Amino acid sequence: LRLIWVISGSEENKSLLMSNGQLDSAMDISLGAFEAIQARNPNVIGWYADMPYAWADPCPRQMTLNTAVAPWDNANLRKAISLIVDRNQIVDVAYEGTSVPSSTLFVQYPAMDPFINAAVDAGYGVDATAHVDEGKALIEGEGWTMGSGGFYEKDGAVLSMELSFPSGFIEATRSVAVIVEQLRAAGIDAVSRPLEDATNFSNRDIGDFEGIWNWDACGSINEPWNSLSKFTTHFIVPLGEMAPGGNNYQRWDTEGTVAYTEIVDQIGSLPLNDPSI
Repeated sequence: LRLIWVISGSEENKSLLMSNGQLDSAMDISLGAFEAIQARNPNVIGWYADMPYAWADPCPRQMTLNTAVAPWDNANLRKAISLIVDRNQIVDVAYEGTSVPSSTLFVQYPAMDPFINAAVDAGYGVDATAHVDEGKALIEGEGWTMGSGGFYEKDGAVLSMELSFPSGFIEATRSVAVIVEQLRAAGIDAVSRPLEDATNFSNRDIGDFEGIWNWDACGSINEPWNSLSKFTTHFIVPLGEMAPGGNNYQRWDTEGTVAYTEIVDQIGSLPLNDPSI
């Protein structure tokens, strides 16, 4: 058995290769491109025959904020971002309806339902619909006021964010474009920061980012520990040092992190499906 990976470049080139039968498989293409390929080559199929065509990836996409960099070291500002982001719109626009929003950091697989439901029932889920007014109230509660240019200001500084992403991924480019537009509309001077993949992931690990689009909470598909363990105190290092294994690169380091780590470590010592989890 011989498997060959081909660097196909742009979506247009990838689509041409698939249409002509020169690729057996491809990833990271838009719905429009997929439908155009199928129209020219009926042998090309998705996981499903109809929408959403794609199988849910085990790595939910996420937006991570650097908790060691002001002003995003402020938990209320981070929560404001979560409230402002409209996940339904990201799915509708960036993914053209071929995905679903997650309600937690876990992938929406049936095996994860007990843990997802427990988190949501405890009030730790996220709403797929934006709550912009609530987010703006949190920002204003931290002393930021809306400036004449349409962005929040405080002590002469504008509330801004660079949102990094790996430019080699079509879905990242499309998703970040939607997120930046949402944040700017809410009064945050957000801009996208496309980077070559290697640079993006290196910057991520040393903490050279404000916000970053990624999928790095993945791991858990039938139990919660794998994903949860990535955010513990075991992996905290100073800015400028490589985060071990790409874990806790957001540098979450508070009393809450310590308490969280104790719980996650306890989960890790229990057998799978232990009811106490």
